[in-house]
Amino acid sequence: MQIINVTQGSQAWLDLRATKFTASEAPAMMGASKYQSRDALLKMKATGETPAVSSYQEKIFAKGHATEEAARPLVENIIGDELFPATAISDEYDWMLASFDGITMMEDVVFEHKLFNQGLHERVLANDLEPHYYWQLEQQLLVSGAEKAIFVCSDGTSDNFASCEYYSQSERRDQLVAGWQQFKKDLANYGDKPVVVKVEAEPIRDLPVISYKMDGLALNSNLDVFKQAAAELVAKSNQPIETDQDFADAEQMVKTFKGAEDKIKALSEQVLGEVQSIDSFVKDLKYIGEQIRQARLTTDKQVKNRKDEIRRQILTAANNKILQHALLLEQQIQANLPHIATSVLDAMKGKKTVQSLQEAADTAVSQIMVELDLHANKAKANLVALNNHADHQFLFNDWSAICFKETDDFEALVTSRIAKHKEAEQQLLEQERLRIQREEKAKAERELEAERQRILKEEREAKAKADRELEAERQRIRNEERAAAQAELKSQPQAVVLQQAVTDMPVPQQSAAIQSALQKGKAALEPIAGVSIGAAEIKATPMVKMTANEANYLRKRDAVLSALEAAGVDNWPGYDDAMTALRSDENVA
Repeated sequence: MQIINVTQGSQAWLDLRATKFTASEAPAMMGASKYQSRDALLKMKATGETPAVSSYQEKIFAKGHATEEAARPLVENIIGDELFPATAISDEYDWMLASFDGITMMEDVVFEHKLFNQGLHERVLANDLEPHYYWQLEQQLLVSGAEKAIFVCSDGTSDNFASCEYYSQSERRDQLVAGWQQFKKDLANYGDKPVVVKVEAEPIRDLPVISYKMDGLALNSNLDVFKQAAAELVAKSNQPIETDQDFADAEQMVKTFKGAEDKIKALSEQVLGEVQSIDSFVKDLKYIGEQIRQARLTTDKQVKNRKDEIRRQILTAANNKILQHALLLEQQIQANLPHIATSVLDAMKGKKTVQSLQEAADTAVSQIMVELDLHANKAKANLVALNNHADHQFLFNDWSAICFKETDDFEALVTSRIAKHKEAEQQLLEQERLRIQREEKAKAERELEAERQRILKEEREAKAKADRELEAERQRIRNEERAAAQAELKSQPQAVVLQQAVTDMPVPQQSAAIQSALQKGKAALEPIAGVSIGAAEIKATPMVKMTANEANYLRKRDAVLSALEAAGVDNWPGYDDAMTALRSDENVA
């Protein structure tokens, strides 16, 4: 806040106020003043013309200053601090001014006083201030940066004293600033606006008084003069109605027509009462009276229709201005603006003149445009915040539904959605990683199984090959052993040769050979043994195939056993035990 060293009420103070937008003008700017319209404030700021102050108003102002001075100590007792009158300019908006009835040294409390009246006194006690008052307080708090305002209504005494505390409301403060911004735009374009002059109906020359005189049966009158004047007035009533002046003249003309109609009707009855035979005079009177009546009805209807037409024109122009402004803002914020409760039509209700209709419409337009600007400003700020996250704008396809949130709430929403998206994205990445991992594992297992099967196949093939080679080697060895055995048999006794020969025979031939050998053995043994050997005792012994080495090993073992028997092994200690164990093994086998 920049305090300006001027005395309130001085010429320097008045000159300063003329260059700034003041707190006391805020209610009029917002269309809420009880004493000045917004259009009147625009004209005053544009032309520099201020309304003349009457002597009555001067007395009221003087009384207000006196009660303000008397009430200041009462307020100081309430807040426990001194108050000083001051005038200051806002640090943030150098075009915004406020004059304070009092402000504390710490600049944390401001004081505003209004002269006592019963209605305001009751509202202050109820802490229910009208817009006419709280817009001034909003600007005082904005300019000063004070925490609160003490609003007082009194006559300077404690008997008729009411006070309440007012704290700035952020929404109202935003509306106030936006309202002044719109006012500045309207002020810049004020040169295009016609000057409104208060109108009064032009005096309409009354129709001449009809006079007549009876001369026997003849009637002499000035009816022709009256008829001519009435025709001129009827013709004048057909002129179009455009301005407030035209409306005032037309309404006055309707009254004149009505008076003439009444007079003609009365005169007709009077003449008929005096001279019933004078028909032409009465017909003329009736004709003129009907012409005047039709003119009155037509003019009255034209007044009403034209008022409705002008009302519609003003309403249409106002709504078009709002629509154009809204479309421009919607292009900027890329969203539809919300519905505004303020209505131009409602503002125009009860207004009679073109001037009052236009002022009401202009004020409503400015208020609606201010509200639209406030919504748009929120969306613009949120759009800037959203553009900082260009990579995630696809998460905000519901922009139209969320763009008017408070900035803090919107930023929190943006942060939350992006965080959730990243978390979901991370989960998808993790799921994809696990899927790829599973697929790679399955692929590796398939490849491993294929490799294992390949190795097993190779091993089977290698084993089969080895088996074939081994069998071939065995066959070769057998062939070699057979050849060696045959060679050895040639040098062995006949029995061994016979046995080897039998061994080498196929099984059927082996059986026949064995039987033949057994028969030969029987014939040889019976004379030696002195006994007869039955056929049952000659059994075919199963043949076992063995190699020459195995046969040689057995022969060697047989030779060792024969040598032991010849040496009397059966008389050695342990022989019986060995034979018992041998029989046990044979039984087990």
